Amino acid sequence: MNWATTSRRSRRCVMQVLCSGTQSGPPNEPYRYGVLGLLMWGSVCGAEIELSRCDLTASEGRQEVTARCGGLEVALDREHPAGEQIELRVAVVDALAEQAEPDPLFVIAGGPGDAATGFFAATEGAFSRILRRRDIVLVDQRGSGASAPLNCDAFDEDRLGEIVDLEIVVDAAVECLGQLDHDPRFFTTSIAVRDLDEVREALGYERVNLYGISYGTRVAQHYLRRYPERTRSVILDGVVSPDIALGPDVALASQEALDALFERCREDQECRSAYPDLPARFNAVLDRLGDAPVAVTIDHPRTGELTETTIDRYTLIAVVRLLIYSPRTASVLPALVESAYEGDYRALAAHAMFVSESVENLAQGLNYAVACTEDAPYTGDVDFDALAATYMGTTFVDALNRVCERWPAGTMDEDLRELVETDVPVLLLSGELDPITPPRYASAAAARMTNTIDIVGRGQGHGMLTVACAQGLMAKFVDRPDADELDLGCVDRIRPFPLFTSPMGPAP
Repeated sequence: MNWATTSRRSRRCVMQVLCSGTQSGPPNEPYRYGVLGLLMWGSVCGAEIELSRCDLTASEGRQEVTARCGGLEVALDREHPAGEQIELRVAVVDALAEQAEPDPLFVIAGGPGDAATGFFAATEGAFSRILRRRDIVLVDQRGSGASAPLNCDAFDEDRLGEIVDLEIVVDAAVECLGQLDHDPRFFTTSIAVRDLDEVREALGYERVNLYGISYGTRVAQHYLRRYPERTRSVILDGVVSPDIALGPDVALASQEALDALFERCREDQECRSAYPDLPARFNAVLDRLGDAPVAVTIDHPRTGELTETTIDRYTLIAVVRLLIYSPRTASVLPALVESAYEGDYRALAAHAMFVSESVENLAQGLNYAVACTEDAPYTGDVDFDALAATYMGTTFVDALNRVCERWPAGTMDEDLRELVETDVPVLLLSGELDPITPPRYASAAAARMTNTIDIVGRGQGHGMLTVACAQGLMAKFVDRPDADELDLGCVDRIRPFPLFTSPMGPAP
């Protein structure tokens, strides 16, 4: 009997990591604070949402949150309201207070392609203080989760596990386009914000607070632009400035974050002693795997099943790209690189399997629908020499351009890429070492906002949601969105996560 199985899904997801845009961040610690829900009707101007008790789960059902869920039918093409309809998945997590505040928090996930319900199930604890007094509303953006998802079965074909290269990714994306149940031209940010406001109206809320992370910050900013009178406050976490097209900067920002990690190791005596010449060793492993991929058999880190997988240059790139999203996961990179340099690829293979699971629930069709409408056409002149000098190379931009040459552009408001002018209170959160939405993006987004608080977390990565200081500031800000009232003392106490100086962990 052959007890080893080939991890085709792992190989396929590696290229999805390389060729997808922003995500909501790395997997977070599980939280399980359930809230008992009751039946409720929302009805305004004819729109109705019947809500009943449900359980929200993150990937693999590892986290579970009790909420009230329902659906709202909306037109696929809002210019033809009598035409094809789709249903939006809506969930309300009730406040702990018997009498909740009248303005809930809408949580908007990233990706594009992450589902708000799954994202919240994985991160509920970070919102626990806000939940004491306010409902939290979750809407799976059209094309994600249970809202007419644009999932790509083409990426599950066995052939994608045999050879991983740019041509296969492009072919799979085009095949995916032909498999979608709905026209992807109607799955863009401009339409998503109209969906959000229709949900707000149907649930009977006059004003709302917004939390958006990563790509979700683009949605939140455009909602603020369209409905300023309905928006009480906004939290932007891992900010995408409206005028910036995601694409060429991805490899450059990721390289900056990796270089900062290498420099931090060099300046730390324990890390420097354990891992001398870390950048050179990383590049050596990258070249070695580019020349000769390696077959590795390990116990699957989640299931325990003996699993065979192939490790190549793209595997290393994908693992590094995802690990440096978070200071916790980035801390293991020196040890990971050293093990691979010594010829032991087991840790790299295990992390590659986790990477695969972290992206498998991403609605890849929605990712392309947004990127090919809102990013690819606006990348401008690309310095391919600069990209080629990064560890990611030109793969991200090459894939984006190749796919979008054959993917239809969708509906986009003329002002989507303009900076938002507003006096609505906005809290901007950035990680100092964010590898995809660096702090300069937040500064750019805030240029025409007159009532902002811009916070950069020392040594942090993509998204500040797991940082206790940020969680407290978010809760206080939503309660009293006033810069003069917010005590920022904890920001100076944010510290990087200690680097692993051996596979066992950081030095004592």
